[in-house]
Amino acid sequence: MDYEAALAYIEAFIDYERSPDFSRQARLYNLDRISLLLNELGNPHDRLKVIHIAGSKGKGSTAALIASVLTQAGYKTGLFTSPHLITPRERCCIDGELISEVEIARCIERIKPAIEAVSASELGPVSFFEIYTALAFTYFADKATDFAVIEVGLGGRLDATNVVSPIATVITPIGLEHTAILGETYAEIAAEKAEIIKDGCPLTLAPQHPEARAVIEKVANDRNATIIETKPPGADCQSIRCLVKDDDKVVIAQQFDVETDTESYPQLRIPLLGYHQYVNATTAIAAIECLKEGGYAIPKASVYAGFKNVQWPGRIQTVRSAPFVVLDGAHSPAAMQVLCSTLRECFRYNQVTFIVSLMKDKNLIAIGDVLSKTADTVLTTQVFDNPRVMPAETIQNAWSSTCRSVTAYPNPEDAIAKALASASPTDLICITGSLYLVGLALEHFSTCSEH
Repeated sequence: MDYEAALAYIEAFIDYERSPDFSRQARLYNLDRISLLLNELGNPHDRLKVIHIAGSKGKGSTAALIASVLTQAGYKTGLFTSPHLITPRERCCIDGELISEVEIARCIERIKPAIEAVSASELGPVSFFEIYTALAFTYFADKATDFAVIEVGLGGRLDATNVVSPIATVITPIGLEHTAILGETYAEIAAEKAEIIKDGCPLTLAPQHPEARAVIEKVANDRNATIIETKPPGADCQSIRCLVKDDDKVVIAQQFDVETDTESYPQLRIPLLGYHQYVNATTAIAAIECLKEGGYAIPKASVYAGFKNVQWPGRIQTVRSAPFVVLDGAHSPAAMQVLCSTLRECFRYNQVTFIVSLMKDKNLIAIGDVLSKTADTVLTTQVFDNPRVMPAETIQNAWSSTCRSVTAYPNPEDAIAKALASASPTDLICITGSLYLVGLALEHFSTCSEH
């Protein structure tokens, strides 16, 4: 089996990420299939030292920061995240290196008999995400990783990754997302996320809404899980956090101080922009402190190097200047608010054009209300190969009364071309909403830079 054949094989299975009735189908999640699949494979996840990360916002960034620090500390570190932006290889990395095409083909060929056996059972066919989860666990175990940083795909309780016995868990900020699946309130969603907490396993906790925090604290106490946290100061505390600019006075990083009960980290720097990334960084620091308390050696210098060199594309990422083109996967009202405030804080521009695509399960009206306060122009679009995508005209119609100028360009390439043709060198174009659109744009601008 070669790489293309392996991908074709995986794509033949149910992909809830792209399913048009995603919310209804997701209720069918369970841990029985993934447990049986992994058992057929000799339970590779049991050979891993797992840091398990759930949350609504920032779990990918936090996972990337933790993995980067562990790699800099000399540990062979696996990182499993989803979804991918350009290639499925992004989902599974060791020490920052994407899994190779050869390894994907090898792993799929190896686990295919188990996939077939489970799919033929009364549990029914395994899913796309379950296959990638089994692939990652197998790959990390085969390569004898020292740590595996595992990001939850959706929720926590019934997510395929929740079969692990972690050495540490992390819960990043919880918001009102995937409410059709996880619940309508902070408390209900927190209850789903909190199920990654295991008996006696320490929990690193990011700042939370009071309702979410109360639920998480109760679960942690019931399971004798020590809570470790680094509380960041308020967003107005500029003496702690400052922006780093290049010679052209373009913001390229942020720098800040972090204090824990046992350590001081002055002038830490990350290339990820926005106050929310500062919060993610403090959460990552708390997780690192948790591992250190567990007896793992992580030099202070490794924290600095890991933060400075972290790579997490598609999150307020600048891919062009004059005009600025910024990519970010903000797909909720809260995330869009963060994006808009970060653009105002970190960039200087005259006019801003947003190119937006959204999934059908997103809060369209609320996102439009947030966007209308910042956008001069909005171009709505859609990623054609995904039945979960909201039609560009639907977004246009919903926002026409609130946004100053909103036009539908169903083809993303047309939307990008229109925005670039209309923008002056002092303007900014922000491509946002669906991570599928961000991935398409990232590939577009990467290709342009090569020619």
